Amino acid sequence: MANVVKISLDELRSQPQQRMLIGFKETLTGLDAVKPVIGDVRLTLGHWGVSISGRVQTLLKLTCDRCLRAYFLSLNVDIDEKLVHDFDKGSHRRDRELLKKDFVEVIPADGVLDISDIVYQAVTLAAPTYCLCGSDCPGPSGSQRDSDGLSLAGDKKEAEKADPRWKNLKTLFPKEDSGEIS
Repeated sequence: MANVVKISLDELRSQPQQRMLIGFKETLTGLDAVKPVIGDVRLTLGHWGVSISGRVQTLLKLTCDRCLRAYFLSLNVDIDEKLVHDFDKGSHRRDRELLKKDFVEVIPADGVLDISDIVYQAVTLAAPTYCLCGSDCPGPSGSQRDSDGLSLAGDKKEAEKADPRWKNLKTLFPKEDSGEIS
């Protein structure tokens, strides 16, 4: 990460009403972002911990999992994180039922909040796990496909015009092309 944005609890306590608004603009490594992640992030300190909220946006360059073409995706991400003080240290038994309060992030012991990491996690979770360039994705053969991935042309000549990047896969299964059963 280029400029890591970190805020200490002491810095947050010194702010009026213990609130802070950060104009976030950072290029985060590990993302396929074409533009920096920009937006506003609000931090509010309460007796229970810190609330981090806001909205960021970026432009990702992704590769379609079906046709292998690059495409761009504009991503707007809402951030809503709660970090709590670790005051309940005695109740971390493994053989008890998990409660809603168990699913929280704890404020680091040094009291420094890594805002860049929180934004990175939010953007990463909002990015698609299966990348598809659109409903009219041509698929691996370059032909037009329906929502089930079946060729709309139905033409054998169309199937023969396969994307050259898939050519090496045919060498792995040569008997399937000729209709032989192994």
